[in-house]
Amino acid sequence: MTDDLIGNGKRRRRRTTGSYAAADARRATVVGAASRLFAEQGYHQTSLAQVASAAGMSQTGLLHHFKGKDVLLLAVLEFHDRSQASRFDPPARGLRRLLEHMLEVLREEVNSPGLTRLFATTASEATDPTHPAHDYFRRRFELMRENNARAVRASVEAGLVRSDVAPEALGRALVAVADGLTAQWLIDPSFDVVKHVRDHFEVMMRGVVTDGGGLTPP
Repeated sequence: MTDDLIGNGKRRRRRTTGSYAAADARRATVVGAASRLFAEQGYHQTSLAQVASAAGMSQTGLLHHFKGKDVLLLAVLEFHDRSQASRFDPPARGLRRLLEHMLEVLREEVNSPGLTRLFATTASEATDPTHPAHDYFRRRFELMRENNARAVRASVEAGLVRSDVAPEALGRALVAVADGLTAQWLIDPSFDVVKHVRDHFEVMMRGVVTDGGGLTPP
């Protein structure tokens, strides 16, 4: 901590960069522990005391960083969304690259069924406008649709996708296909969700591209 002079000559305590970094590290530890426990046990079955223990701190210490379990849930969701988004190519790369990346993310989700179930379950519960994650998921779906539409629009402008294709409509359809088939896989793990999503994407691409190809160029 360092001291700052304020108007009346008294000193005010101010955190140093190092103390901020330490606090960020503790928050990251808590988010990591919560992610693992929420995925393994489910959000409702996991207590803050369990998360605190897994993070190596007291529950009081955890509540210093996250004021409640709902706040911690949002931090977990945001962390994993940022992690995925950081690996996405810009929409300007076009529709083919977007679909390739969506399939890559889906393969990761299949390998992390607990975390995928956490997102799906929370999204379903968040249809209630009073749910703490309601605004988060509303904005999340908006961003997904917008990102998809920008990728479609880039491919239209590049001449790869027909000019009569509506970017917003196709962008919505991509979200519906991926999320709808993922829900079927969560209910029936024998359902090959990656194959079926890929098949749907292939059909979609063959219906809109101008080069005669599908997910891959001819």
